[in-house]
Amino acid sequence: MQSPIDVRDRELHDVAQFDIAEAYRSDLEGVLIPRPELEARVAELGAALTDEHRSNPDLYPVCVLKGAMRFFVDLLRELALEVPYSEGIVHSSRYQSGPATDIPDVQFFDEDRLAGKDVVLVEDILHEGNTLATLRDRVAEFDPNSVTIVTLFEVGVERDVDIDPAYSGFVLPDSFFVGYGLDYEERYRDLRHLGVLDRAIWDD
Repeated sequence: MQSPIDVRDRELHDVAQFDIAEAYRSDLEGVLIPRPELEARVAELGAALTDEHRSNPDLYPVCVLKGAMRFFVDLLRELALEVPYSEGIVHSSRYQSGPATDIPDVQFFDEDRLAGKDVVLVEDILHEGNTLATLRDRVAEFDPNSVTIVTLFEVGVERDVDIDPAYSGFVLPDSFFVGYGLDYEERYRDLRHLGVLDRAIWDD
């Protein structure tokens, strides 16, 4: 598996270059990764997963809701396995009725299916790592054969938790990103590119 693509020093693309809804244009500082590049990278990750699990009926990809939904669907479209497999979902949130917490709330669906599986947690973005570390440890309680992590984005920051994705698409600078499933207050998930949200909107 090749290393993630490091885009921390990349200049932003002007929003005017893209077909972006007028309601979003003024909210963005720019576009960091256009949709075609996202699609190409997801295809590469899918090919790598196929190579590892081509004949593995115990593969069990799990989508981390909500942010990873678009990535999860696109990634699984790229799999070309020789055997049938099943898939699952998990909901995790660090935002309850107050500020973010270090320990996220986790809700599994069909957790009885995890035993003996090669579980692949599919996440949109890895930042501090608390959410994925908690998910990994919770999955391990259900006696899977293995637990690995696939994330499309990881932010290049120092982390207090030990978390190392087996597959990673891009290394991002530390900023506020929206699009391709990433949101701010449940907006911008439908943006087809990875954009940088104007600081004036989120840094109140």
